Amino acid sequence: MPQKYPASRTVGARIHRLTGQIQAIERMVGKRRSCAEVLYQISAVRAGLEQVATILFEIELQKIASKRRLTKKDVESLSHAFSKSI
Repeated sequence: MPQKYPASRTVGARIHRLTGQIQAIERMVGKRRSCAEVLYQISAVRAGLEQVATILFEIELQKIASKRRLTKKDVESLSHAFSKSI
């Protein structure tokens, strides 16, 4: 069966890592770790989710570009706009 996302292993590995980080946050809260430590981990998870979103967007953008013949500059401009929006 063809993969929906060519980079699905990379995305899957990132999501797996994020799942572990979220579980670690849950344990940290249960152990009453400092707010600063928990917030630091939350920040790391948010950054990781943004990276996953960016990867998926770029894959989709490349598919669209190949079908509609967007220029490389068009793709870069749209990609930059997306990265600023998340």
